[in-house]
Amino acid sequence: MNKTLLNTKQVASLFKVDTSTVRRWSLSGKLKCSSSRGGHRRFAYKNIIDFLDVKDKNLSLDLSELNKISNTSTKNNTIEILASNALDRKYKVIESTLIKTYLQGISIPRIFDDYLDKSLELVQSMLDDKKISVAEEHISRKTISKALGHFKNAIIKDTENSETNVLCLNLENDIPDIAIDMVQIVLETKSYKVFNSGANTCIKDLKMLLNKEKYDHIYIFMCNRQCCDATVQSHFNETISSLELINNLCEEYNIKLHIGGPATNLIDDKVSFKYNKFLKFSDI
Repeated sequence: MNKTLLNTKQVASLFKVDTSTVRRWSLSGKLKCSSSRGGHRRFAYKNIIDFLDVKDKNLSLDLSELNKISNTSTKNNTIEILASNALDRKYKVIESTLIKTYLQGISIPRIFDDYLDKSLELVQSMLDDKKISVAEEHISRKTISKALGHFKNAIIKDTENSETNVLCLNLENDIPDIAIDMVQIVLETKSYKVFNSGANTCIKDLKMLLNKEKYDHIYIFMCNRQCCDATVQSHFNETISSLELINNLCEEYNIKLHIGGPATNLIDDKVSFKYNKFLKFSDI
């Protein structure tokens, strides 16, 4: 995957030190890096974040170099930058914007609630107003998904030794998996081991999976955008039946069921069971 890389000068600016200090950190192994074909040091965002975790999480940073990449200043501007670059297929700008926001000390759930999800809403509104085509909306989601994968790789630590297993899934007829991927990232920041089956998951043989692996929680996300059909009239009865089946399995296997997203208000008076509800990523 083609990651965004910073050079020595940019990293020195970020940490407000001279380039010789960055070289010293690199040579001592404290700040990991790779080398270009010409022998120049290149630093991935994960290198920066891993270094901060060891050195000082409260270290004051100069984000001007990242501003040059992401070109953001205000919250509304950040949302617009995310949306416009998603439509322009510029995933590196989106990745840099997410990293910059993270380095500013904004929590990951808030980044998702206040920035990334809002950018998806902005793209949806453009589609509703017929300013973009369905294909362009799909392109934007693919771009955001790619940037989100890079962001996840930079910030998430290994959770293989976690004692808490979580299964994340989208129901059949819910195609996009950005939201459930964001749920996964939030859970992994809590050091949970997450198994993400992604979009459009068939649950008819879910029992087979539950017999093979012990899960403590199941998370389902239900959105209300045009690409999500689980709650449209033609699929609604199937969705309710699927949720009832999942709940029965959760009771059988002693698993806590969590269902979130804006479309949950459509199912609340249709399902026969109580569940743990989250409307925002910060509710997880």
